[in-house]
Amino acid sequence: MDSSSLKLAQSFVKDAQKASKGGWFSKPEWDLAAQYWDKAATAFKAGRHFEQAADCYSKASAAYVQINTVYMAAKCCENAGILAEQQLKDPAKAIEYYSRASDLFLSQGSSPDKAAELMEKAAKACEGVDTEKAIQLHYNALSIYENEDRGRFGVETFRKTTGYLIEQSRLNEAIEVQRRLVAICEQTNNQAELNKCYLGILIITLAFGDEVQAGKCMNEFVQNDMFMRSREAYVADGLMQAFSAGDEEALQGYAEDQTLSFLDGSVGRLAKKIRIPGARRIAKKQPAPPLPSQAGHPIQSQSPGSFPLPPPAAPIAGVDDDDEDDLL
Repeated sequence: MDSSSLKLAQSFVKDAQKASKGGWFSKPEWDLAAQYWDKAATAFKAGRHFEQAADCYSKASAAYVQINTVYMAAKCCENAGILAEQQLKDPAKAIEYYSRASDLFLSQGSSPDKAAELMEKAAKACEGVDTEKAIQLHYNALSIYENEDRGRFGVETFRKTTGYLIEQSRLNEAIEVQRRLVAICEQTNNQAELNKCYLGILIITLAFGDEVQAGKCMNEFVQNDMFMRSREAYVADGLMQAFSAGDEEALQGYAEDQTLSFLDGSVGRLAKKIRIPGARRIAKKQPAPPLPSQAGHPIQSQSPGSFPLPPPAAPIAGVDDDDEDDLL
């Protein structure tokens, strides 16, 4: 940091400290203090003195709170969080600043989406440090969307949270998050996302090896006529029938279907890892049931409790499944 920039930053710090203290016959001038702390932070950041910059942003935020300028207080905390995460590589500080910024944006009243976004940033910063706390922060972000009636804007956050829970082998919780997203999709008439949620829940349930519960879920989901006509329902039925028949090769065939590429990546990868307890692999010379990509060839369900569905739409081209490692 060059000497002129350092002197400028230190000058702003002195002015901020003076304004914050007041005197015998005067109160602290928090409006001036906030501005000086903010300017000091900018000067320190310009000189790449990031630790002092983050500290000054934090103090500017506290001063803005004193004069009830909550939006600026939140922005300063967010700036401090960005520096802590990207420049200082200090996740603990980043979590603290992002969480505080989120609370301020929420209390400010007009920025619930921003509050949820920053809570999600705090969760992401925490993922490599404390899994339990990261999950709780993810839940906090989801709750903001739900409580502020902004669920339609939080779909991607719900999907990412589901993915993180799957990566941590928290499958029961992943299903619960998907159920919460189902409620939002039903309220907002988001049928496309609802279809993905239904298929995701079936996949996670089968990953438990719980065929009975999967059947109950399927019975519930097929009450939705739009789902019944979807490719997601076709793949779900195929997975169910293959699992019931003990045909792991057919199961893997459906798990490779391109429809799954439109789910969260962790859900798609989980589908490829489903195994049937005690199943034997069907000889390769025996053809697997027709896949959804084979347009015009509907599943020929023969087992009790099956869900005969119409032929799927033409295959969606241009997306390939990723070949990923085991998650469970």
